[in-house]
Amino acid sequence: MDINIDKQYNISSSKFKMLSSTSGVGSVVTTKWGGFIMPLTINEWAFIRALTDSINNPANSQYTNKDHQDATGAEIVDDERFIKFLQAKKEFINLKCFAAIPHVGLNGANYIDYKDHPLYKEQELKSRELRPDMFYIPAVDFPKWFISSKSELKRIDEWFDLWKHEEFSKGGHKLRHNDGKEEFFAPPRDPHGPTYRTHKSQLNDPTIYRPLSPVSLVLICENGHTSDIDWYNYFCAYLDGKKKEMTSEDGFDLFGYSCDNHCSVKGKHSLKWIMNRNQSESWGTLKCEHCNKSVSLAGIMNLKVFCRGEKPWEPYQGQNWVPTHERCMNGHSRTVMQVAMVTSNSIYYASSQSSLYVPLSWTSQGGVKLQGDAYEYLEELKKKYSRKLRNNPELTKEDFIHSIGYLVNAAYEDDYTIDDNEALAITNEFLGISNEVDVVKTYRLEEFKVFVNNDKTPETDAKFEFNDINISEFRSKQLVDKFLKIKQVPMLAVTSTQLGFGRVKMPSPKLVNGQVVYNNEQIRPIYSGNINDVKVLPANQIYGEGLFFAFDSDTIKSWSDTYHLEDYYKTTLESGSMGEFLASEMEIYGRAKFYLLHTFSHLIMKELEFSCGYPTASLSERLYYSDEMCGVLIYTADGAEGSMGGLVWQGQPELIEKIIISALQRASDCSADPLCWENSDGLNKAACFSCAMVSETSCEQGNMGLDRRALVDPEFGYFKEFI
Repeated sequence: MDINIDKQYNISSSKFKMLSSTSGVGSVVTTKWGGFIMPLTINEWAFIRALTDSINNPANSQYTNKDHQDATGAEIVDDERFIKFLQAKKEFINLKCFAAIPHVGLNGANYIDYKDHPLYKEQELKSRELRPDMFYIPAVDFPKWFISSKSELKRIDEWFDLWKHEEFSKGGHKLRHNDGKEEFFAPPRDPHGPTYRTHKSQLNDPTIYRPLSPVSLVLICENGHTSDIDWYNYFCAYLDGKKKEMTSEDGFDLFGYSCDNHCSVKGKHSLKWIMNRNQSESWGTLKCEHCNKSVSLAGIMNLKVFCRGEKPWEPYQGQNWVPTHERCMNGHSRTVMQVAMVTSNSIYYASSQSSLYVPLSWTSQGGVKLQGDAYEYLEELKKKYSRKLRNNPELTKEDFIHSIGYLVNAAYEDDYTIDDNEALAITNEFLGISNEVDVVKTYRLEEFKVFVNNDKTPETDAKFEFNDINISEFRSKQLVDKFLKIKQVPMLAVTSTQLGFGRVKMPSPKLVNGQVVYNNEQIRPIYSGNINDVKVLPANQIYGEGLFFAFDSDTIKSWSDTYHLEDYYKTTLESGSMGEFLASEMEIYGRAKFYLLHTFSHLIMKELEFSCGYPTASLSERLYYSDEMCGVLIYTADGAEGSMGGLVWQGQPELIEKIIISALQRASDCSADPLCWENSDGLNKAACFSCAMVSETSCEQGNMGLDRRALVDPEFGYFKEFI
């Protein structure tokens, strides 16, 4: 059943959770009634569609983002620099804006209070009324198998059919459960599980029915697909002696299995899920109440099934709850799915992007100002490229722009007049930020330069403010020499969006010839259809405060060379391992530099927990690491707009000096020493949760690449004189 009504199954999900590492399109979200739902593709989100339609309307060709916002009632997130990055580096060439996810709660009757939302009231003043679906994320029930109070196991469509059509006698009358009305089936209700009566109802049957219990097991594959276990086919195959084949690593065609031996009593098995008294023994037993045959669920987690490429997050086809499919292969073989609990971490790994908001005018991108014919011709080039991509998906932007030839003449043939300087600006704008693919060397470098090259915010902006900390006031002159800059950041904004997701294992990039390469087969996009049709992406923008630290790269290189630390930190990892990408980056930009920077970031976060009361889970890091930069931004990331200023207050020279020295002294000892100090396996050296690791949500690198010894080792530590 589609969740496309304003009664939201007793769930009020934070807008910040909806684009998190565990929740988004294709994820499994736990509801308050104990069930599970799956958010649909963004193509089905009403506020995304409204903005897209407004952008596609030729009559609105001159609209600004503010105009589109006023016309639709959807809220737009301002981050032009981030838009340009996604256009250039993630192939969203037609992306125009971000749409903010509306945040609305539920009232006592479990209905969305959208009429109290500021956007609704704003449109109401203009004599417009926003539809309720503008204020929620559409979803479907998933998994779709449910168990009743009598242990009956059926698909949701079968339960709904009983709800609509099953009749029972009451007071001499034939009735249907709540008159068979769909809205009273939400969340999925047990027709045979009445609880109590309502006080007010015009229904012939005013009974309240308890929710059905969802089956908590699903199938997932490494290419991002997910399916329900077909329990009917599983029951029949088990009875037919196929238990060994179903657990073979080669895979079993469960979905294509023919149940020739249906129930000998009534044709089709009527299944019950019988739980063991001691549930630690197994998952229980499936039993047919007609023929009395049973199948043990012991070993169900070892089930191996051929994937049929199901995408439940995309619109369903027909009336039989059949999701969209696509061919799913692993090389030349069919992909084999594995069983997982819906609450398992392997169910969902988000592929997200975040950006520190920096006004475009403060960066090198701000120098390109295209107007008149130059701007219109750039838009024409984007449209031409988009059309050519439909027939030639492999066509790169570089090949396309080279095929045009002399741009001035090409523009003239299309009735546009531009000069050579405008032609160069158009080319640079069309190709993006840089010809480099490496995010760190391009995008974050601009942020780093804004911090380092300015003592304070270049101009007033409500969402970004920083100022220099006078480190010359430090009592320890040795500490002054260790840093290039330290800054207070009283106000910052971080924009986050989601581009796709994976399952089974986290989709990880690789560095190939200095370029970032992703295995796109393992990433499912959050949109349906062609990427060129994506004009709007959902986004959240959180506000907070932070502290910025910049190290001098030349000083660090000299330190590394003196103690031969590049060899000391050399690590060989297996291909496909979790830290392969990070190890490749360190190979290019310097291993010792990264261990120093990353560990320093974690130690400061842990120290701030003691000094200003922020738990490390509410802090995040943003690393600036390449051959041209070495720095870290530590900022509040608790999802609240604004902050109480505690983090910035610690940026006073006398306080931040104490924090740094205290963090270093605390790092010299760990409750797990000597084992922690002497550890040399993998990417982590002297680091554990007792000393240097933080919450996974706070760390950009999954707590990898940490070593206290890089900072405080008595022989080669960068800060050894402070211990």
